[in-house]
Amino acid sequence: MTLLRPFVEEDNSDLLEIEKLCPHGNDKIAESADKSPNAVARYDMYDNWKIYVAVENDRTAGWIGWTLKEDVNGTKYGYLIEIAVHPQFQKHGIATELMTKAEDDLRENGASYAYGYVFEENDASNALCKKLGYEIVNEMQLNAFFTYKQRNVSDDFSIRLADNEDIPDIVNLLNEYHEGWANFVPYTPESFEAHIKRVPGYGLDKLWIALSGEKIVACAGLWDVSTIYRMCYTKEPASMKIYGALLNFLKHFTNVPKIPAENEFFTNQTMVDYAFVPEAPDAMENLINYMNNATLDLESISIAAMFFSDDPLFPVLQRFKPFVEKWGFYQKSLDGEDRKFELIYPDFRDFVL
Repeated sequence: MTLLRPFVEEDNSDLLEIEKLCPHGNDKIAESADKSPNAVARYDMYDNWKIYVAVENDRTAGWIGWTLKEDVNGTKYGYLIEIAVHPQFQKHGIATELMTKAEDDLRENGASYAYGYVFEENDASNALCKKLGYEIVNEMQLNAFFTYKQRNVSDDFSIRLADNEDIPDIVNLLNEYHEGWANFVPYTPESFEAHIKRVPGYGLDKLWIALSGEKIVACAGLWDVSTIYRMCYTKEPASMKIYGALLNFLKHFTNVPKIPAENEFFTNQTMVDYAFVPEAPDAMENLINYMNNATLDLESISIAAMFFSDDPLFPVLQRFKPFVEKWGFYQKSLDGEDRKFELIYPDFRDFVL
């Protein structure tokens, strides 16, 4: 019989081990994360969260984590952060039990719906979500470009690190950029300052602005996700292996991107809190070029951004010829009401593998 109970600190090592044994993907491409020493560090970025552990035959069989959020209209909803079941206990119905536990708790606490992200190639998780009544209502893209060479930065814009006096203008830009997007709660200067201080590996010293004259026309931050986890490809796609072999040859003659080998852990910088005025996509491009140059001395191999294709950032980032991964945005009603959102705010705290 499976026992479901709240997470305790003594479960940490078991969760780390299960994480390593449960890569996201299939036999063509699969990714895994190393979150040591703290398997649940990411949860401290949220206000309301829970983790439940499944125990079978006195062994940790799996776990699930979720958080309760609230939008600007006071509607509560749940984000299913992650779920994993030890390979020895898979096909025992444990994943379904864990998902049901999370949904029941969210309903009891007033959540109207639940959502989560699933890697396009994660066959098992996609099948589980569809079995339990979740629908893909949008597609999230991870766009990453390699940071290995200097990029040109135009003199048309002045670019610098933000300071405390810039926060009100940054908040106005972010709020205008995301106005009307589902799940976006407008910032105040106070809430934004608290937000950037709460995220490990981020802060005002990693937030840049681009100015036209004295007006801030673009902003973006870089989050060093290595403070929470590193990732690797446990199954590297054939195309990446071929590309890596070619670059390994070319590196003797020129500066080339680093392609990690299979099972080699790596880190990247995640672009967060980005926004730009509609008439200034070039400012955003130059800001990204500037951030690229600022990170060349770091161990990170790329800058990555997660967004939906209807985000105005999408055409800008395509200029960088990024590597693209697709993640299904799954949603399920918990109160019987059917919801469809045109624009969805991508909460970057969610994007830890």
